[in-house]
Amino acid sequence: MNKIVLSNPYIIIFLAGSILSFIIELFLDFTNWKHRKRFGGSLPEELKEFPASSVFDREKLSRMTSYKNDKFYLSLPFSILTFDLNLSLVLSGFYPWIFNLVCRVTGAPHSWLNTWLCAIFFSFLTSLPAAILTLPLSLIDEFKLEKKYGFSNMTLKMWILDSIKSLILSALLSTLILAAVVFILIKFPSSWWIFITVLLFAFTILMQVLYPIVIAPIFNKFTPLEEGELKSKISDLLQSQGFKVSGIFVMDASKRSGHSNAYFGGFGKSKRIVLYDTLIQNLTTDELVAVIGHELGHAKLHHITKKMFFLIPVELLLMLLLNYTSGRTSLYTGFGFAVSQENVINMQFIGLFLSMMVWSSISTIVTPVQNFFSRKDEFAADKFSAEHTKNPDQLISGLIKLNSENLSELIPSKIYAAWYYSHPSLLERIRALKKKEKDN
Repeated sequence: MNKIVLSNPYIIIFLAGSILSFIIELFLDFTNWKHRKRFGGSLPEELKEFPASSVFDREKLSRMTSYKNDKFYLSLPFSILTFDLNLSLVLSGFYPWIFNLVCRVTGAPHSWLNTWLCAIFFSFLTSLPAAILTLPLSLIDEFKLEKKYGFSNMTLKMWILDSIKSLILSALLSTLILAAVVFILIKFPSSWWIFITVLLFAFTILMQVLYPIVIAPIFNKFTPLEEGELKSKISDLLQSQGFKVSGIFVMDASKRSGHSNAYFGGFGKSKRIVLYDTLIQNLTTDELVAVIGHELGHAKLHHITKKMFFLIPVELLLMLLLNYTSGRTSLYTGFGFAVSQENVINMQFIGLFLSMMVWSSISTIVTPVQNFFSRKDEFAADKFSAEHTKNPDQLISGLIKLNSENLSELIPSKIYAAWYYSHPSLLERIRALKKKEKDN
């Protein structure tokens, strides 16, 4: 094992990117915290005209502020520890040490099977430190913070069972994907980036189909929405848009959490509408139909499909970049791996791992760009719902109640929201809907 070369360009990018990302995240978190201290307990004037805004009494506003503050206080030390851990693992030579260890055990790279086993054990062992670090955060968040604010209905037994199920699913899927990736890397050493892009796209499509009918039922119970006014109105809305689904289902979300949501799941014939039971408890029929209209808007405007096909050239370019960096001997030597040009091909999965680690260190920079386009889609889906349910006030009322029940921030810092929010804030959505109503 070689020493870490601090003057190596890839190490410099990793360190600079990690430090810059950490500073940006701290700055944004503190900015939003200060903004919340100033405005968190107040109700914006624009909200006072809506009857549903009565849910934001003084006690609710105080709980919303306290909830977000507690989330911040909990995440802060773990953000610092995670940053320290990521740098320590690289600078201590942890990764090449693990690689040499698993290579000796598996006999890699003498065959495809040996290399695959090496990749499996390497991935598992290198993920352990972060998993161990985040375990206390997960437990404190679930059993102290979420229970404090009345959201968590989770028992320790249920949490352990969920964790075991998630671990088994993750291990199974990771094993299959790694097998395919290693096979492609060995069989197509110069053009693997094309085949892996195709593999990832195919996997994404497959998961769209399998998730609602195979994976989600492992964790929750889904029962068909009973006959009545709600189902009739949702069915009428879907029929008016020529949109077919395999069913409308209610998920027993309250078994675990008090948070509310609704979504369209599946792809092709597996498409379905899923309503959290907590959502049905908190919203009126017309408000629920308006929320479903929003989700229908995403489907009819092809937001998910457009994103998937937009990502194909992006992923191709990213894989081409990873192909370039993973073929550089300096990438390996900079991180302390003993490698020669002759065995780079046999170690390309390590090169892929290191390349992703290097470039992901600066991924925070593109976060606001991704979220900008995501917020545009949310505005468009709101507009669709308002137009086709012909009831924007019910959507506004539903959004207000959802914001209240989930204790979502009413007045986030503008820079924080621009950077991190994938959905517009409640006020932004209401303003857009009222503007649309006036224009009509």
